[in-house]
Amino acid sequence: MSRPALTAGEKRIYQFICAYVLRHRRPPTYQEIREEFGYRHPSSIQDFLVRLRDKGYIRVPIGANRKRAIEVVETESSELASIPLEGAVAAGRLSEAISVHDFIDVPRSMLRAGAEYFALKIQGDSMIGDCILSGDIALIRRQEQAENGQTVVALVGSEATIKRYYRRERHIELQPANPAYETIRVDEGAEVRILGVLVSVIRHLEQP
Repeated sequence: MSRPALTAGEKRIYQFICAYVLRHRRPPTYQEIREEFGYRHPSSIQDFLVRLRDKGYIRVPIGANRKRAIEVVETESSELASIPLEGAVAAGRLSEAISVHDFIDVPRSMLRAGAEYFALKIQGDSMIGDCILSGDIALIRRQEQAENGQTVVALVGSEATIKRYYRRERHIELQPANPAYETIRVDEGAEVRILGVLVSVIRHLEQP
């Protein structure tokens, strides 16, 4: 039997709980949920949790003293997982990462057990040769290492980009998939950090 639909407010709370569990391997506390959404009174969060419980999305003993008592109810039809949309990243020249606060639902079949994921919105056209277009959502597996040829999200200083990764003998190359852009070369000793590796690209096509 399918569960009742969620209101917009209920869905935001539920997605946050699911993403928190996926990222931290434990549920959030009432206080963490309240701070995330800016509610001033604990009763506001309890009202949402009661509704989510009554609709069958979570189990939670309301009023319990345990700080992390929320449990997400999995069903055979629970084929989607909520992933945090953590910002926008340049598929072009280096640019400051743009903060976005949202979640997206992705098929669980796209996720590896035990791994951590986040999503970024693509801005720019430097990766069009790899069919990564501006406006796409990139699903990223969080990790600090990558193999040559993998597409990564990298921070160079404080600026972010998505490019193909190659480690050379004395430097790192971040290569575009568009001849209109130059390869970013990062010399040994410079500040560069891999945030994660591209798993998939999600594209929303407008219907005619």
